[in-house]
Amino acid sequence: MNKEPETYEELIRYKKCVDLSSHYEVTKEELDQVYNFLSTYPTAKVTGNATTLVLQVTSDPAFQPIVINAKCIDASIDGLTLTNSSLILTPHYVPYSGGGYSSGGSSSNNNNNNNNNNNNNNNR
Repeated sequence: MNKEPETYEELIRYKKCVDLSSHYEVTKEELDQVYNFLSTYPTAKVTGNATTLVLQVTSDPAFQPIVINAKCIDASIDGLTLTNSSLILTPHYVPYSGGGYSSGGSSSNNNNNNNNNNNNNNNR
C-alpha cells in the first residue's frame, strides 16, 4: 500500500488487505484501491466470489458498486466479505451425496403393534 499505517485503525485495515491478497489474485494498485475505499467510506463493504471483488457502500443506495476482476486463489473458500470491522471468509461448500447408503432408520410402528397384540393376547 502507498503509506505505512500510523494509527491502530489503519494497521487493522492494512492487515485485512494483506489477508485479502492471500486469498485473491490482486495487483498492488487494486489492493491500494480497496484500502483507500475502506478508508474513505466508514460503511464500505467488499464482497468477493470466485472471479470478482465488488466494492460497495451499504449506507448509500445511489452509490454505484465498483467491480474488480480478481480470481480467488484459495480453494478452501467460496468468497469473502470485508468491512472496516470484519473479514468473513465463506468456506468452500462440497455437497454430500450420501454415497448410496440409506439412513438406516426403521419404523417402530411394527414393534408397537406387536407389543399391543401380545398384550391383548395376554389379557384373554
